[in-house]
Amino acid sequence: MFDKEKFADALACYKRDFEEKQWPEEKYKWEAVKQFQDNWDINASDFVDMLKRSLAKTANLLASTSFYPRKMITMFAELAPEETKAMFIDLFDEDKDIIERINRFKDKSNNLLQEKTSEGSDYQNENAITTYLWLRYPDKYYIYKYSVAKDVFETLDVPSKIKKGKYPDNLRNSMAIYDDICDLLSKDTEIVSKLNNLLTESCYHDPAYKTLTIDFGYYISKRYGKEEVTSSTEDENEAHNDEIKDSYSEEDFLDEVYMTEADYCRLKAILEKKKNIILQGAPGVGKTFVAKRLAYSLIGEKDDDRIEFVQFHQNYSYEDFVMGLKPEGETFALKHGTFYRFCRKAICHPEKNYYMIIDEINRGNLSKIFGELLMLIENNYRGEDNAITLAYIDQKFYVPENLYIIGMMNTADRSLAMIDYALRRRFSFFKMKPGFNTEGFRNYQNSLNNEMLDTLINKVIELNHKIENDKTLGPGFCIGHSYFCNLDTSCGIDDLKDIVDYDIMPTLEEYWFDDENTLLAWDNELHGIFQ
Repeated sequence: MFDKEKFADALACYKRDFEEKQWPEEKYKWEAVKQFQDNWDINASDFVDMLKRSLAKTANLLASTSFYPRKMITMFAELAPEETKAMFIDLFDEDKDIIERINRFKDKSNNLLQEKTSEGSDYQNENAITTYLWLRYPDKYYIYKYSVAKDVFETLDVPSKIKKGKYPDNLRNSMAIYDDICDLLSKDTEIVSKLNNLLTESCYHDPAYKTLTIDFGYYISKRYGKEEVTSSTEDENEAHNDEIKDSYSEEDFLDEVYMTEADYCRLKAILEKKKNIILQGAPGVGKTFVAKRLAYSLIGEKDDDRIEFVQFHQNYSYEDFVMGLKPEGETFALKHGTFYRFCRKAICHPEKNYYMIIDEINRGNLSKIFGELLMLIENNYRGEDNAITLAYIDQKFYVPENLYIIGMMNTADRSLAMIDYALRRRFSFFKMKPGFNTEGFRNYQNSLNNEMLDTLINKVIELNHKIENDKTLGPGFCIGHSYFCNLDTSCGIDDLKDIVDYDIMPTLEEYWFDDENTLLAWDNELHGIFQ
């Protein structure tokens, strides 16, 4: 066992730092397991692609300074897929001794290195191999790393020692101690609650708390008792370059989004000034597409970690968005909502901007969903100086200045009531228009070189003039350009008919449900193109 007092002190520090320091940097471990579990299939027709997808979120666990196990194992899979597949089958065979499996994996890897490549090392050591085992069986195994295990044993005064060159004994001893640590962590309701409140759909839910135990061991080794620590995600190098995020500029935005440069600059300026904006328009004008790429362009790269997407509906509540009591077994536990967690993430990284994208924002009851935070989302009430006490916990909280909200609203939905004044006050509204006449769409249209498509688009532009001038409709009901996006040069009459029959006409039937003559006239106009 180990010194219980030293363990208690380390755990107290871990719980103190978990939400604001540890989790933002180490969440990727839980995401790595989820990614592996969702993609691993030993019988996949394309083993190489499957392996790459399975390991895609392992970050520096399998690629850090002078350490490239992921790069090498995927290279082996490309050069010798059947041999590499057999290595994993053997490694994951739970009927065999773990030390023997690890040794065989190392031996076979070294053989492939000699036979297939000119590289100097295969990097498949005990640390990498136990990482594979943990990814495959996250409720049974821990990651073994000599330096971390040594620090844990010394910090907690474990009687047995981690000794250089004694790998089999070190691994078995560390696994046994980690089992003891895991047992204590799983019984600590505070740390369990903190973890469960932070887990998202992108994370493995860690029912056996093995990943939590791994993270606690890492905390002891790298953060506990130290004033400054380099994040474990910061020491990645060229072996990890395939995960470097793609840059994304204003030019990229204008290439992808059919909007004028003037409108983009205006949209960007409004959001930066107000911090909250709503993109409003009819279906098909690309609101969701624009919202995400607007965030990308402001970030400067395609960084989905700094974007959170939610959709409001009539039953969406404060408990879903901020925090509330949710069933957990036979009792209830306090759970943090999406907005609370995202604000915490932004607070932990004040040097970066974060973007909350809310679809169907006018379908939710804003006062009910935001509660006491409704005031704090205003640009003049951001920051720590305006912190208030939350309803469920006696704790000060604020909306950070580096968090921006992009809402989306469908203007063609007659079922929605008048927009809540609270929404009007706190958000600027930007009208999204069909982009048929933008330079970007014209270039895309010309690239298809399709005469029938050109005729149909001209007819839809004419239709939009009719909709704009209809007193019961107006500009907010125009047919959007996105129905015609993602076509290619093989686009034929059947593809265009489908757009008319299954996208445009159902919309017109809703618009002119009480005007059969107008509806019939436009049905004839659109279908006449195909005669």
